[in-house]
Amino acid sequence: MTFVIEGQVFMPNTDAGFFAGASYYIGDINPRRQFYNPELALGVMVKHNFTEHHSLRLNAFWGQLNGNDLDFDNEYQKTRAHSFKTTLADCHVGYEFNFSPYIIGSRQTTAHTTYIFAAVGYSLVLSSTTGMATDHVTIPFGVGFKYRFNEKMTFGVEWGMRKTFDDKIDGLLNPGPDGSYAETHNNDWYSFAGVYLTFRVFEKKFKCPGVIEPRTYK
Repeated sequence: MTFVIEGQVFMPNTDAGFFAGASYYIGDINPRRQFYNPELALGVMVKHNFTEHHSLRLNAFWGQLNGNDLDFDNEYQKTRAHSFKTTLADCHVGYEFNFSPYIIGSRQTTAHTTYIFAAVGYSLVLSSTTGMATDHVTIPFGVGFKYRFNEKMTFGVEWGMRKTFDDKIDGLLNPGPDGSYAETHNNDWYSFAGVYLTFRVFEKKFKCPGVIEPRTYK
């Protein structure tokens, strides 16, 4: 007779891959419409998975933002007729939490999970109108879903917002109802949404203290 006694083995690992999707802007021209004038966005992602639920993430994205007053029915915007287009590089480091236990290289965990993330970020925005570049500190946060194809590869879908602390990404300060300057700023936001593929690139196995080593008895 043969039987195996196995203990639980955690496998912290790192996966890295590529992102493709869209970027868009919310601000003085577009106060609330999600996925307004989306532009192509590309990026790279690295995640270090400490446990089945907790990960450190590092992202670097490239995208574009644009807006045009003439896309809206507001009479003041039609008179103002302002438009802009920018290119931006966006990066962040932050924390990701899986709602279900998930490790890319472990069959002991679920094959898919939803997750949330929050981070601290930095962006460099280049205006196509003025040719000037500005940098910004951001607070990225968002939600996602990922599915493990096998022990090496994960497919994911993610939507994240970036809160900025600047009201001039679109070249406008927040106007009052009559077009005059308003003291309360409505800082501009932007978003990335898309799909990604990541691949396991590093894994370190270690045994939980007090766990019996796998053995075979005959």
